[in-house]
Amino acid sequence: MPTKTKTITVQSGVDINVVISDAPVQGLNPTTIIFLHYWGGSARTWSLVTPLVSALYTTVAIDFRGWGASTGPEEPDAYSISALAEDVEDVIAALHIRRVILVGLSMGAKVSQLVAARMCSQASDSKKAGVLQGLVLVSPAPPTPLMLPPDMRELQLHAYDNIESASFVARRVLTRSFEFRDPPSFLVADMLRGNQWARKAWPAYAMAEDVSGVINNISLPVLILAGENDVVETLERVKLEVCSRFPGAILEVLHGSGHLSPLEVPEVVANRLLTFLNGLEAHTILVSNP
Repeated sequence: MPTKTKTITVQSGVDINVVISDAPVQGLNPTTIIFLHYWGGSARTWSLVTPLVSALYTTVAIDFRGWGASTGPEEPDAYSISALAEDVEDVIAALHIRRVILVGLSMGAKVSQLVAARMCSQASDSKKAGVLQGLVLVSPAPPTPLMLPPDMRELQLHAYDNIESASFVARRVLTRSFEFRDPPSFLVADMLRGNQWARKAWPAYAMAEDVSGVINNISLPVLILAGENDVVETLERVKLEVCSRFPGAILEVLHGSGHLSPLEVPEVVANRLLTFLNGLEAHTILVSNP
């Protein structure tokens, strides 16, 4: 589907870029799918998935502050999970989105969990205009803190310093299938494009944020997609730290994929997402017409 970009100013110095693909028949599926990227990505992270989804649903892919075409403050502490979540909420309000499915990858999944908790607990707040229908967590960073040993933390702080280090991380850490084939050209470019504060925030403090205390507010259908060969958020860790917090969540393993399944197996990701959405639509029809 044709895409359009829009810039939404959420506060002074923070302009959020969004990439929107409208469903061909407006009103057929009033739910909007919002896609959130990983640390090092942009809206383009989802560019192989959204064309497969936007045939039926309007999609909105967001560049987090400091990433992609979005701007962010020249302040080292302005890129917390809470700050990113507030930006997402402001985008939902600015676009007047009424029904929302949140889809988050890695760091974006941690942000999604916080946004979902806030939307569920503040449904009557007029600023939070959207009604959340479901949550999809892809290779999710858990809501609990992750404290890296000093040497690993130092490596992550410099992972995107230059094209050589970013290329190594892209091919050998974040993915499984691009070791012997070329990844999309934007993969490394997006890592290098992030501003200095956005690049440092996740290993410096954002991964250590604890948002688990509000997760109990979420009482929604949840789909969790885990890469079979993910060495960043391993299947064991996803089961222990994420699945255990969402009773009734659907867990599906993406065979052959590493951490960045939207780029490695986009058709599979889109298929799992559409199947989940179809189930939600069927449930809504049954509830509306008992």
